[in-house]
Amino acid sequence: MEDDTGSPQPGPALPGGRPSTPSRFHDLTRRLRRTDLLLLRAVRRQRARPAIRAKGQFWGSVITDDEVDALLRSHGEIDYPAGADGLSDAIASSVAYRDADGGRFASLRRSFGLDADDVDLMLLSIAPEISAGYGKIFAYLNDNLNQAYLTVDLATRVLRQERRQRLALQSRLLPGAALVQSRLLLLNPPDGMDTHTSRRVHPAPRLLQWLLRDDAAPLAEGTARLDTTRPPFVPIPSQARLERLGDALRQPITVAIVGGTSGTREGIAMAIARQAERPLVRVDIERCKSYLQQPFDLVRDLMLDGALPYLVNVPDASEEPQLRLQMLRLGSALAKLPYPVCVGGNDRRAVATMLGADRPNVTVPVGRSTTAERTEAWIDAMRRRGWQADDKARDVAERFYSVGGTTIERVLDRATAEAGDREPDLETLWAAAREAARPEFSGLAQRILPRYGWEDLILPDKILSQLKHLEHYLAQQETVMHRWGGQKIRPRGYGIKALFSGSPGTGKTMCAEVIAGSLGLDLFKVDLSSVISRWVGETEKNLKEIFDAAEGGSSVILFDEADALFGSRGDVKQAQDRFANQEVSFLLQRLEVFEGCAILTTNLQENIDEAFLRRFGAVIEFPLPDAPQRLALWQRAVPDAAPRGDDLDLDYMASQFVLAGGSIVNASINACVIAAAEGSPLHMRHVINAVARELYKMGKQINRVHFGDHYDEVKDLF
Repeated sequence: MEDDTGSPQPGPALPGGRPSTPSRFHDLTRRLRRTDLLLLRAVRRQRARPAIRAKGQFWGSVITDDEVDALLRSHGEIDYPAGADGLSDAIASSVAYRDADGGRFASLRRSFGLDADDVDLMLLSIAPEISAGYGKIFAYLNDNLNQAYLTVDLATRVLRQERRQRLALQSRLLPGAALVQSRLLLLNPPDGMDTHTSRRVHPAPRLLQWLLRDDAAPLAEGTARLDTTRPPFVPIPSQARLERLGDALRQPITVAIVGGTSGTREGIAMAIARQAERPLVRVDIERCKSYLQQPFDLVRDLMLDGALPYLVNVPDASEEPQLRLQMLRLGSALAKLPYPVCVGGNDRRAVATMLGADRPNVTVPVGRSTTAERTEAWIDAMRRRGWQADDKARDVAERFYSVGGTTIERVLDRATAEAGDREPDLETLWAAAREAARPEFSGLAQRILPRYGWEDLILPDKILSQLKHLEHYLAQQETVMHRWGGQKIRPRGYGIKALFSGSPGTGKTMCAEVIAGSLGLDLFKVDLSSVISRWVGETEKNLKEIFDAAEGGSSVILFDEADALFGSRGDVKQAQDRFANQEVSFLLQRLEVFEGCAILTTNLQENIDEAFLRRFGAVIEFPLPDAPQRLALWQRAVPDAAPRGDDLDLDYMASQFVLAGGSIVNASINACVIAAAEGSPLHMRHVINAVARELYKMGKQINRVHFGDHYDEVKDLF
């Protein structure tokens, strides 16, 4: 409660003399008793000056002596003898208030290593923020009603009596001093805008909130506190690495968590925080622009609660000097933390700007988890929600082996929401897991929603058999490579890489959709226009980003018209040939160790570098369909609802014209368009017309040999 001057008053005493004010406020009020005594000394010293006595009651314009005396009495329990001689003793005794243990202020002092003068400065700066009465006293001492705040000059006059001592104390409020650099105290206006002694000194708003509230320190947008009360799911190889690091994870080191998925990396960061016995805060650098501008704000906010930071989404600053400088400053600031800093990314190079050389750094690679580990983690998460877990958990764990760490809980939350806040079925759970495992290609690849199934394919049996083998390879990869130990025989690059070659329209892209759809995976088609760059090294950088994103194996990447990237190397006759060969060599190396699923399509296999063929798990040549297959394609290509004329002869079309499936579909749709424009059923003349247009588009001749008796209907088209 406050008196009529706006000053806080102690609450009514409870039995035993203990005040009813909440403990944090009582602790702060008790410490401010020393501040009140120091202010009283400053006021007495001010009044003792002859020039001030000459002003009489006009000192401070409208703030009278009696009002200041009342404010000082109301601020606290100033316990000193009535005579002036007892004030020095009372100030000396008040050190016990300032240095008392317990409460958040004592925690602040320990965390930042503040000494006695630092604490006095902190208390002085906080006083006017919690009581308007202090502001009036400061205005009185400043002899300016517009300066109801603490200045550098006033702080030194209150805490020191001799000029030399005041000058020495000013150094604690200079730029680079501990209180200022750590952003506990802020100085306004900025450097160079006013004299140093007249600058305002005030506490950081987040510090003030932390002192006056029970919850954790407030953080900027883009940060989140992670719950580490429960042991996270960490793959066995990564857990073994953490155990080897041991007590080093309690020391000031930087830990680079690389590889795997974001959820698995986050799980490892949670394990590190548990081992260090500290809370964990995820810091999304792309969203925390304020921390990039003032990196020590982040250090301060973390140290208030002793929280360990986990930095994610470290931007690529290689081409932005200003951003790179900000990142280096952030890394240097975080190096001041007396405990670990975790940084997550796809590889060590991606987080290099945050590692620096200011303190030791270690790498924790994300190991691949086993099916048994993932199944146990899924079962545990589902049972906590009261779900029937075993079958669902096993099915999802076998298929989505890239989903781990904190991603499991996010998948279950999403599936629950999709199911209307009920236990989801397996299909809904799969969809949520697929969404969580979906890689981010940054615009370098386009997602294709699989629309076809095995029943839609019209291909020779031997081609279907090879495609089925690809499906089985993907479906049983976990069993063979990890349960049966196939990884020991082929320790790297055990992902599936396939080459589909054949004429345009023979179904290569369609088959990639079928394989992805049958396994419940996403299909991403690489956008060559975004990948290929004229700048040296940029193409390889884009390709690396694609392969890294697809490494988890929860999606299929399709390189359509792969000749542009995987073409044969040639002799170096000019500078650009050397760079083109470098791109192919990079692809050879990256494809060798790729553990996902990549399908390449080409119209001419001869255009693909021979060195790639050894790295493909399957090379499938798609032939043009024979007459029975073409008939089936024609029958399926004509829409079911399209009215058919009596003269429509699809058998004739299948036997007379050797077309690929894609061309047949194009001809059928064009024929329907012509018929619909005429307002008539689909007749033979419409189909003949559309086929002629398709052949002409393909550069083939329109002659009587091909069209026979129907030649007269198309001879004048072109």
